[in-house]
Amino acid sequence: MSKEKLASPATRKTPLFIIPLVLYIILLTISIGVNIEDVGMGDALKTVLESFAFVIILFGLKLMADQPTYDLIGKSIVIGAIFNSIVAIIQFAYDPYFLRIGDERLAFGDVLRSNGLFTAEYYNSYFLIIAIVWVLTTIKKNIWKTGLVILFSIGVITSFMRMSWIILALVLVTYLIFINKVALEKLLFAGLTGLAIVLSLSIFYYQDIMNSSLVKERLADSVGGRKGYYTMVLDNIDKKPWLGFGGLKNEVYYVNLLRITQDRDRATAKTGSLHSGYFSSLFEYGIPAAVCFALFVILSAYYYSRSFHTNLYFVIPFLASIIFMIGNLTNTFLFLSYLSVLYAVHIGMGMGIHKIEESRVFTSKTEHLK
Repeated sequence: MSKEKLASPATRKTPLFIIPLVLYIILLTISIGVNIEDVGMGDALKTVLESFAFVIILFGLKLMADQPTYDLIGKSIVIGAIFNSIVAIIQFAYDPYFLRIGDERLAFGDVLRSNGLFTAEYYNSYFLIIAIVWVLTTIKKNIWKTGLVILFSIGVITSFMRMSWIILALVLVTYLIFINKVALEKLLFAGLTGLAIVLSLSIFYYQDIMNSSLVKERLADSVGGRKGYYTMVLDNIDKKPWLGFGGLKNEVYYVNLLRITQDRDRATAKTGSLHSGYFSSLFEYGIPAAVCFALFVILSAYYYSRSFHTNLYFVIPFLASIIFMIGNLTNTFLFLSYLSVLYAVHIGMGMGIHKIEESRVFTSKTEHLK
């Protein structure tokens, strides 16, 4: 038998999504350097170091290539989510200040949004959605799987964060239809049943809900007033299309955000953001960088979507990529922001599992040719 050429695991190609990530960091660094007078040395150094830290997390998890450690991370997330969901439910139904350590944002009436064990409702909801992904992928017994998904979903719902509701629905639909192959008519029946229950319960709180900030400030306004931010970016990017403004501390941002929000802290970038990772990368670092950022996110989801039919474990980084992709539509998650760290951890683990599988295949073929 003639020996076929085998590439060692160390020489195999890096995933394609790493290329736009590296280009994005290069363009980001150049943009900050060009706009250093507006950005300031402190913020410039912080942003560049955060981008490198993101890459270190990603490749650190890949080089670990230790599935028992990955499994332990997943179990820790699930266990933490159980306690977090219980706290969130208690905050919503009984005592809004039970173990509350952060924001106190109204949901409707005098009911506060649940933060769980976190400082903000969106930290709570995204953590629980990631935990749902782990449950769907790694827990075998349907009774445990169903119970935990319901528990965590209630925790997400009580956060009253509309984007988390959308992402939760997309994650569940994607898993059930494309991965678990549940019949569409069964899924529609379950969805309509759940909707009927929610609408029935909402009757008792109709006036409070209609007068809530969720309706008045969010659903009644176009993307919560964020359309003004996006329009501002599109109207001004032609001034610096290739490398952007380097950050948010510049005259263009100040004048326009003061006009839109009448809030000096927002205008000086002390608080808030452009509420979109895609528009933020466009405004701050220019058109080429925004394209690279979008390609990085899209290609990571595509990379893992081609793998989970051979190993269900790849569903985890695939759905983590989907969560990050959708979350960046109306929130800014760049590098060491909360969801970005979860994203880096999970796609890094996915790369590590690929490395483990490639090593097994290489070893098996080598043994076979001996």
